[in-house]
Amino acid sequence: MFSLACISVGLLGASLPVVTANSPSDILHRDVVVIGGGASGAYAAVRLRDDFNKSIALIEKQDILGGMVDTYVDNKTGATYDFGVQSFLNVSKAKEFFDRFNISVSSNSSSPTLITEYIDFNTGAEVAFQPPSLTAQITAIAKFLDVIEPWESMLQPGYWNFPAPENIPDDLLIPFGEFLTKYGLEDGTPLMYSTTGLGVGNMSEVATMFVLQSFGWDMARAMTGQMGLFTPTSGGNQALYNAIAKDLGEDVLYSSTVTNSHRTNSSVQLTVRNHKTGKLTQIVARRLLVAIEPTDDNVTPLDLSPFERDTLAKLTYSNEFTGLVDNSIFNTSYYYFNLPSSAAPNHTLVFQDEPMVASFQYTGLEHLFRVMIIGNKTTTSSEAKFLAQTSFDTLLNTGRLSGTELQTQKLNWAAFSTHGPMHARVSVDEVKNGFFQDLYKLQGARSTWWTGGAFSVNFQTKLWEFDEGLIPKILEGL
Repeated sequence: MFSLACISVGLLGASLPVVTANSPSDILHRDVVVIGGGASGAYAAVRLRDDFNKSIALIEKQDILGGMVDTYVDNKTGATYDFGVQSFLNVSKAKEFFDRFNISVSSNSSSPTLITEYIDFNTGAEVAFQPPSLTAQITAIAKFLDVIEPWESMLQPGYWNFPAPENIPDDLLIPFGEFLTKYGLEDGTPLMYSTTGLGVGNMSEVATMFVLQSFGWDMARAMTGQMGLFTPTSGGNQALYNAIAKDLGEDVLYSSTVTNSHRTNSSVQLTVRNHKTGKLTQIVARRLLVAIEPTDDNVTPLDLSPFERDTLAKLTYSNEFTGLVDNSIFNTSYYYFNLPSSAAPNHTLVFQDEPMVASFQYTGLEHLFRVMIIGNKTTTSSEAKFLAQTSFDTLLNTGRLSGTELQTQKLNWAAFSTHGPMHARVSVDEVKNGFFQDLYKLQGARSTWWTGGAFSVNFQTKLWEFDEGLIPKILEGL
């Protein structure tokens, strides 16, 4: 689910570079090589190796597994807070995966009760927005679920059954705001947006089918009590991926990226570099599973065919960032939420355009506040931090924080994480031209399979569910 920065070496599609005395290299032979140790890649690696007895190598650019989990550990108390993934959807056999690593889970929530302050972060003006009652919101979401249920198999856990262009329901391609108005579902919008819908930016303007990948069937079930959410009882969400790392041991190549490749219909060959030591590893495998977002940078080393390159280049993304800031001037009773002034008094379909800071939310730990930043396709980490500082300055200088005097103060970052490209989508015209049929033609071509949000949906346990459908295809003939 995370991006994997890669450097291309040599000509695309060329054979592997000759290893000289100045570039010592190991050669590994494996059944399957997996690129990316986030939710989908780590899960698939465990299942393929431990349950199907296949040799694997897992390439991960970071020095830990888990991608966007982002568990913060307080150095003084040992308390944890998950500022990335905050809970898991209880789909399929998700809890059983935790059980195999002896990690207990609970549905209990320890989040503090907060007062939501609606503020236009661009001006600092208080927004007198009056959301529908929680009962009205839940009722609308239940109705929303009834409307969208017939389309579930078209979009989740993947696009295997996505209809041919002439059979796509019109409602999937209209802007989400128009869709909600058509079915009288506006009352559910604040909860949809504030939980996961904000990941696509201005939710009202995005095609309905892509918002459903951000807030869809399972989130609606969770909000209406038809599906559970859970978290580990100790150690935070990172505990699972630490256990996976221990299980996989030396089959994980950390701090590493692919620099060159050669893929055929019978095998793949990769050159992998450890960016800390410079060590090169050659991997020869019968199958490749790509478990990172297929952005231009990520797939450059994968000797793409023209069809692969042209298809993947049509995707666009949101860039998400999250972090924790420690500034005592924030009021620990508040959840500072960014809405445009035009949302007042009850315009539920009005949202800020990205890039934007979505919120500053108290975590319950001392003075730590979680920051959510939604960027566009080009937003960088430094730009996201600058945007957060700018929004903070606006709140500070307009008296929206605990202090009333004007002052200069820097955000004190306790943690910051770049979630990278997420919520992959294309234009409505591309959908009508058969994009998803073309995208899934990539599956299995040149011994390569693809998983992750661009081929499924950005929820950890839903990605595991997608992997469950993909693994038998990978194993065919292996």
